[in-house]
Amino acid sequence: MDQRNTLSSETAGKKPLPSTAPSGARILARSFYRELRSNGYTPAELVAVSTELIELVTLELRDNRETVKTAA
Repeated sequence: MDQRNTLSSETAGKKPLPSTAPSGARILARSFYRELRSNGYTPAELVAVSTELIELVTLELRDNRETVKTAA
């Protein structure tokens, strides 16, 4: 079974709870890093994944900013 399908089925129907701890982002990042490394991702591939994540967040922030401008 594809690991991505396993993760999707485990979280299906469950809304993730936002972290309230200030260190939540750090813990999540470290866990994500360890998971990717243990699955064979190289440091260069981790940089590529990180770059993609930053790009996705940047696009979302840009879209939100444009939505706010048009609503004003």
